[in-house]
Amino acid sequence: MYFRQKKVEELLEQCQIFKNLNAQEMQEALQTFHYQVKKYQKGDILVHAQEVVVQQLILLQGDVKSEMTSFDGKLIKIADLKSPRILAPGFLFGNHSHYPISLTASNSCEVMAINKENFLSALQKNAKLQLNFLNLISNQTQFLTRKLNFLNFKTIKGKIAHYLLNSQKRQQSNPITMDQSQTKLADLFGVTRPSLSRAWNDMNHSGIINSQGNQIQIIDLKALRAFLG
Repeated sequence: MYFRQKKVEELLEQCQIFKNLNAQEMQEALQTFHYQVKKYQKGDILVHAQEVVVQQLILLQGDVKSEMTSFDGKLIKIADLKSPRILAPGFLFGNHSHYPISLTASNSCEVMAINKENFLSALQKNAKLQLNFLNLISNQTQFLTRKLNFLNFKTIKGKIAHYLLNSQKRQQSNPITMDQSQTKLADLFGVTRPSLSRAWNDMNHSGIINSQGNQIQIIDLKALRAFLG
């Protein structure tokens, strides 16, 4: 039992929500949690969309994917989630405490499950834990907002144009320095990596942009804006 708890502590130390907690604070949080560790195999569903949230889940080992069904019935992958990390913290509290997404194991996983009331008690006892939790919710809300913005564009080139123009505005420079890989962009856009690469290469060959590593030069601003519709 001691060995198992030490392993859990070591994994949690890598989790953003426990950032800056010392050993004593970690122990106190775990004692308040009264947690269970659940195991899942590849393809197992951790939670279904619209399921009531009664526990805070923390992915200790393995990977899961989050997916959402659009109004037209299309399954949209939101993100690939790697351990260790807290899962869906933004839906634990609120008047409509249901998962809007499903979580599915991508491989063998171990998940810590903490009763909602116990988790709230731990947050109230430790200001650092509470702040980390609030930061996580804010970061994930910002990510989902960005993803929803990209879903407004029907074409991949439209999504690319929106991303590049926003990046240029934020960085105030041309060329633009890419802050995400194409794999992460594909997840953000809700498209496959090969489809994104084809659209990206086509825009390069058409002389609209010029990509050199993580540096992107906008060559034809008018043509790029035309993709926004």
